[in-house]
Amino acid sequence: MVDDAWLSAVMRSIGGTPTRLEPLPGGTVNHTFRVERAGGNPVVLRYPVDPLRADEFPVEAWAADAAARTGIATAEPLAHGVEAGVAFSLSTYVAPDDRAVLRPWSWLGVYARTVGRVPLHDAPLSLYSRFGKDLHTAWAAHLDYNRTSLGPDDVLLKDGAYEQRAVVDRMFTHLARGTYEHGLAHGDLAPRNLISRGPETPPVLIDWGGAETGPTPWTDARRVFEWCFIDESVDRQDYDDFAEAAGLGSDRARDELAMMTALHLVDVTRWALDNRADLYAGYVQRCRDGLDVIQELIR
Repeated sequence: MVDDAWLSAVMRSIGGTPTRLEPLPGGTVNHTFRVERAGGNPVVLRYPVDPLRADEFPVEAWAADAAARTGIATAEPLAHGVEAGVAFSLSTYVAPDDRAVLRPWSWLGVYARTVGRVPLHDAPLSLYSRFGKDLHTAWAAHLDYNRTSLGPDDVLLKDGAYEQRAVVDRMFTHLARGTYEHGLAHGDLAPRNLISRGPETPPVLIDWGGAETGPTPWTDARRVFEWCFIDESVDRQDYDDFAEAAGLGSDRARDELAMMTALHLVDVTRWALDNRADLYAGYVQRCRDGLDVIQELIR
């Protein structure tokens, strides 16, 4: 928990003295609080749980603004920055309607398609991967990098992240031959990021900190696939509701998502090897377990 001096300094960026902090439910990436302030409406304050996590708030602010310009209901970003070495974000507080969002996973599937149509002409460079702003070229380079890394001397192979190089290569090759639309992805389409405005009104979509670019709506759908089939934290009916609304309800689309998940598991494990040695062993285990599930699904 940050101290009062830090909070006061952060709140000066939008005006008003903080009078009360109330923790809000959310994910595991950021601490989230509702902040009441003298002389102004309440706001939402977020800052990362992991102090080593890259500052995602500039991308989040751009993505939320860009989505709002296309008609998606979002919480308005107010300020973001770094105070005493800690990144922070401030946004408007949206008071939820007491009535729950009906069929939230269907709404999330609709948003997966809608978000992919957000124009990217003024997007910050940090939204894009290291492979550049041309999204089709970046996707091809991303696949090529992961395919060419699957050699017999691959550290991931030796450490047990995957066992059958030919099987993994075959999945990556299939993806390289596919044709996909590319665009923006929200990065965390889950019911916790929907705020109800009543059963007849589209819910507000919040928490754009994981926004990225890639195949759309596949990039957001891949995460939901992973939650359902690998983590088992989303039940199958919810997955089906999402996939149908996103236009990915076929068995063929499910297999494509399985292969994209395999690519993601291998890619992030390689990232951990290069950047987070403290997390690498856990990523290796998750990659191995996830690939076992995927191979059973698409056998």
